[in-house]
Amino acid sequence: MNKKLLYQKICFASIATVMVVALAADATPKKLDLGEINSIAQQTTVLIAPQLTKAELNDLLQKKPVKNWTMGSGVLVAKADRSYYVLTVAHNFSQEDVTANKPYGIVTSDRVVHVIAEINDYRDCNNFTPTTVAANAVPLIRFGCYQAKTKINGWDLAIVRFESDINYPVASIGDVKALKPGDTVYISGWPKIEAEPKLNPDGSPVLADGNIVCKDPAPQRQRRLAWGPIQAILPAAETLAENGYSIYYTDNTRPGMSGGPVFDSYGELVGIHGRGSNNKLVCGQAYQKTTAKGDLPQIKQDGKDENDPFNPDGNWNREDGGTGDGGTSGRGEQDKGRQGDGSSSSAQPNQLQQLYSSAQRVDSFRQLIGQVGVNLPLQLTPPSPEVIANGNTQIEVAVVGGSGRLEFDLAQGGFEDNKDVIQDIYSIFGFDLKTMLKDCTNVNLGEECEPNQR
Repeated sequence: MNKKLLYQKICFASIATVMVVALAADATPKKLDLGEINSIAQQTTVLIAPQLTKAELNDLLQKKPVKNWTMGSGVLVAKADRSYYVLTVAHNFSQEDVTANKPYGIVTSDRVVHVIAEINDYRDCNNFTPTTVAANAVPLIRFGCYQAKTKINGWDLAIVRFESDINYPVASIGDVKALKPGDTVYISGWPKIEAEPKLNPDGSPVLADGNIVCKDPAPQRQRRLAWGPIQAILPAAETLAENGYSIYYTDNTRPGMSGGPVFDSYGELVGIHGRGSNNKLVCGQAYQKTTAKGDLPQIKQDGKDENDPFNPDGNWNREDGGTGDGGTSGRGEQDKGRQGDGSSSSAQPNQLQQLYSSAQRVDSFRQLIGQVGVNLPLQLTPPSPEVIANGNTQIEVAVVGGSGRLEFDLAQGGFEDNKDVIQDIYSIFGFDLKTMLKDCTNVNLGEECEPNQR
């Protein structure tokens, strides 16, 4: 062979190898800082609630616990043409509201309220099992069912669809199997202040006739981002008995964050939050002194005793103000020693629930949509640089040394984003459906619309 030709082939082969290596390096996810995680959370976290009636609003203003107004959170996970799909928890849709066909609203990051006029899926909670459905057949697909004062039946997961011509980012799907205890996760959602206890300056609850008083009404809301280490991950095969809950972490979450996304350090969706610990205070209930950590069974993980760096502050389950019943990732050295099925703990669920908030695995959701025949265009690539950067410039927490560099207080374990605010949640969910439908164009009854902001 001609030496010059051989030399050219070697050079071209070398260049091709370098290009492949460079592309592989670019495709490898990198760990994000807290501001970048919050940027993704701000753009993909939504608030979900049914229409707020006058009677419910009066209860709120009188600081009475409102169990029927099931305000919660969710995360954008897919887009197909004009259809957006929100992954959330089933208990954000009480059977009572679904049967009554109560209108729901989904508030996106631009504060548009996407109204769903027809929420009824014509299913009840008796012998509830997921069945084959078409992705666009009904706006709501539930994998479990929740009725007031009863345990959730099935998986506490749901998909709700709305229509929009606006371009919204969707969350990237992460690798649950790559998680292990000690990894940090980030939980985003909209707090439901009406479900929280009012506290004295010393941290004890304010009581009235032995019952815990609810916080004062507050129409303004700020989205919360909480973070902390994973404490345990139950094997996937054991999660249905817990309505799907299997990832346990910091209890630094708040009511209303149910259905909100749980991100890993790469900004990828690995779970759906839905339960606070059983050791949290619940407003409206009779006061019982919370359990001290030293009185609880010692939890061991991977043969080591683990200590929660956050102090549990309270005695309930669903993170919405209700009183429920209680492989490989391609990331090289960072994943060594991780369990192949994402499981990690020898602790029992009832022990874990005493101390930690918990989430369902996003891979359970992927299996469920496959079982019911729903094919969603999920984003399986890392978040784009544009999405990572888009909301990051809006954060104002602390400026270090006048340099303009933004820093978070990591020891706090969470913060309310003062740049992600809803000014009057009572007003936007007090919508009159007939009036709002008049503001929509080309919308038939039973379809979703984007009402003009009034």
